[in-house]
Amino acid sequence: MGDCEEGEDDTNGLDVYNSDILKQIMEAKNGEPNRFQSFWEKDEQDVDEFTEEEIRNEPKKRILWAAENNKMEEVQQLLTADPSLVHSVDKDGYTPLHRAAYGDHLEMAEYLLSNGANLLARTEDGWQPLHSACRWNCARVAELLLHNGAEINSQSNGGLTALHLACSEHDAVEVVELLLWWPSVDVNVVCNGGQTPAQLAAQSAVLDHLFHMASPSINQLHPTDTTV
Repeated sequence: MGDCEEGEDDTNGLDVYNSDILKQIMEAKNGEPNRFQSFWEKDEQDVDEFTEEEIRNEPKKRILWAAENNKMEEVQQLLTADPSLVHSVDKDGYTPLHRAAYGDHLEMAEYLLSNGANLLARTEDGWQPLHSACRWNCARVAELLLHNGAEINSQSNGGLTALHLACSEHDAVEVVELLLWWPSVDVNVVCNGGQTPAQLAAQSAVLDHLFHMASPSINQLHPTDTTV
């Protein structure tokens, strides 16, 4: 059975489960202005799109960098000068809220939401901020987004829900637990690769155990139709 992947609309043509790429993303999350790296800002030749000069001189790029790197004062100054910057996007559609979400920057995410950030904004691949938070086991931000109305069962262009993405990481216990016990979660969504979150979780003993623990509650919310 194939892995759940984004479809041909993935502009980078990259598998979200590729370990080398994931390592690059994790390293990028701790970047600095003069070493700015972001998976979604790289082209096929692995060249950074944002230069130090661009970050310094272009407000839209600066707020994206600042949100990702948890530079609260920078973001506050930028939004005071131009509130519309909260809706800035990079070339792949990631907003400041997406970047704060995958960085697990709770206060930053709260501030962006209080200044009108769209928690349902989608990237070119159909990822909402909740997808970003759950992909990186950022349970605090994921819970914040859910309490503010994020759509827990929303699917990306590749059919991935936040739970699919969380289950692709075998140690994402906190966010998987959060999602499984959220009242409206649907664990039976099938992604374009033909898998449900439970099938992905089965690759991890810990996550598989969480699914079994949650099964009684989930079955009450989404009972199987036994009528003939």
